[in-house]
Amino acid sequence: MKSFLLTCISLFAITSMAQARANDFEVALSTETAQFTFRSDSSLIGWGGADLGVGFFFNDDNSWLVDGSLMQMRQASEDAPLTFGVGVKAYAGAIDGNNYNDNVVALAIGGEVRYTIPGTMPMAVYGRGFYAPAITSFADADSVTDLTVGFQIEAMPQTIGFIGIRHLEVGLEDHNDYNADDDNIHIGVRLTF
Repeated sequence: MKSFLLTCISLFAITSMAQARANDFEVALSTETAQFTFRSDSSLIGWGGADLGVGFFFNDDNSWLVDGSLMQMRQASEDAPLTFGVGVKAYAGAIDGNNYNDNVVALAIGGEVRYTIPGTMPMAVYGRGFYAPAITSFADADSVTDLTVGFQIEAMPQTIGFIGIRHLEVGLEDHNDYNADDDNIHIGVRLTF
């Protein structure tokens, strides 16, 4: 099932590349998790000016989540290095816990705070969070909390390296909360093309 979902995301990314100007592909890995994300301008869906993202997450418990996000964010400048963004994110997937297998469908709202340090090699520190309460969580999910704190550096033009900590927790109706990514340090790279 994971390979089928990864193939679908890859096909979407490849077909989208010809239609959009600035795309990026991001890979974030920890010892227990992997996240692959393709981002483009929201003009793909007829509404420009925001970031449209499609991602695939899985962990060593064989749990997986597909996500789609739409984030509106102001660009940093020398006069305004602190930026804020808001957006929505949808999750769908399966949680493979101890003696149970639950499905997750949720719609979350959230935002991002970023401070850009200008320079020859631009750097930034950021915090990002999304939350889906019980009213917008379906199937076996009762809530989704997705928090990330990180540091990134533009190592080369169109290539960004980053390190961060992610906490991804799914509240389940009939079981204890499941930590899909429990404060693991992840490293990654974002390639813009």
